[in-house]
Amino acid sequence: MNYKQQMWEAYHYRFGLAGEGQADIIQSELERRPGRVLTVGCGFLGEKIDNLAKHCLLLIAVDRSVQVLQRAAINVIQPNVHLLAADAQQLPFTSDSFEHILALGLFAYIPEPSSVLRELRRICHSGGMVMLTNAVRHPREPLRVAAASAGFEILREHEGYCPAASGETKRRYLMALVARNRKAS
Repeated sequence: MNYKQQMWEAYHYRFGLAGEGQADIIQSELERRPGRVLTVGCGFLGEKIDNLAKHCLLLIAVDRSVQVLQRAAINVIQPNVHLLAADAQQLPFTSDSFEHILALGLFAYIPEPSSVLRELRRICHSGGMVMLTNAVRHPREPLRVAAASAGFEILREHEGYCPAASGETKRRYLMALVARNRKAS
């Protein structure tokens, strides 16, 4: 691995699939409002999970594959990390369980984002944040519509270079969504 690639891995890609400058945004939000964090579709790179855990009170890393989690566990050493096999559409958590939820690259594998975003809204505190990334070859508009319908407002969007992004354009976008207050019944 050359120096430029090492710097990319250590700096921009330190939490996983994020474009240039996006890991800084994620870290800033996690540190601004410390709390319980869920990363959905965490993948097998335990060192990325470990890096993320350094900015969380508690980190639950979820993937639907037990084998992926077993591989990730080899490199997870932070004591505040718990790995759990679960499906993003039916997460085993009570409502309002997390201050922050990350889905870095997850929505490239979700053909219909509405059900997953509704589930993320269910488990996210009002005022909490969901931060998701995706390669720019995947359109944003379906995510924007599904997020609004699920009860989120878009706080911020950021696009940056990412050599790991799929497609010819090596760029990734980040959407930072804030959970709106639930209406009283």
